[in-house]
Amino acid sequence: MLSGKGLVLALVAILLAGTFSLAAADDVADGKAIYVQYCASCHGAKGDGNGPMARVLTTPPTNLRLLAQKYGNPLPEDQIAKFIDGRSDVKAHGPRDMPVWGHRFNAQSNGNEADTHERIAKLVAYLQSIQTGIRTASR
Repeated sequence: MLSGKGLVLALVAILLAGTFSLAAADDVADGKAIYVQYCASCHGAKGDGNGPMARVLTTPPTNLRLLAQKYGNPLPEDQIAKFIDGRSDVKAHGPRDMPVWGHRFNAQSNGNEADTHERIAKLVAYLQSIQTGIRTASR
């Protein structure tokens, strides 16, 4: 049986968990909106790589629903964010087919790096939500 103090702490923990869940749900919803606006034309509405632009691209778009099979589940947020951002790619690896969203998002937010990082983090949250791959990350 919980004492009065224990009950209060338990209720606070439950409320905080709910707050974080709502925040995470908001991030996924916001990420989906960003995805639909900027990514779906190539990667498809479902993230399966079959967007309307896919057939005219030299390199087929990645099936984003299967990222967990390659990178583990949960996705490594930093690694996926860096790929989306694209500003730190090594030039010696050749041209990248995907737009450098870090430059574009940064320009749209008048150089506000926090806004750029937030948009990319929301995209990563959405990508995590659509994973069908089952490989578990070993951390």
